[in-house]
Amino acid sequence: MKTSTIAEAKNNLSQLIHQLESDEAIHLTRHGKPVAVMLSEANYQKLTRKNNGLYQAIQQWRSQLEGDGALTEAELKQLRDASQARKFSWDE
Repeated sequence: MKTSTIAEAKNNLSQLIHQLESDEAIHLTRHGKPVAVMLSEANYQKLTRKNNGLYQAIQQWRSQLEGDGALTEAELKQLRDASQARKFSWDE
């Protein structure tokens, strides 16, 4: 598993993109903790393809919901994290 800090990724983006093209995912970390994954377009397409098992499972679950399958505002409030959001800055 290839890993890179966010700062390294900002400085070496083109090199990382070349690595992604060879089908290798890159895990991005901040302060040693994983925060994101970069992957090739081909791998992204595999994950989001409509015949993907996860996609089918979600669609099946949504079809069982009443109405148009959308979550109500009350359901969304129940699912959302109520804790205060952390402060964010693009600068590290």
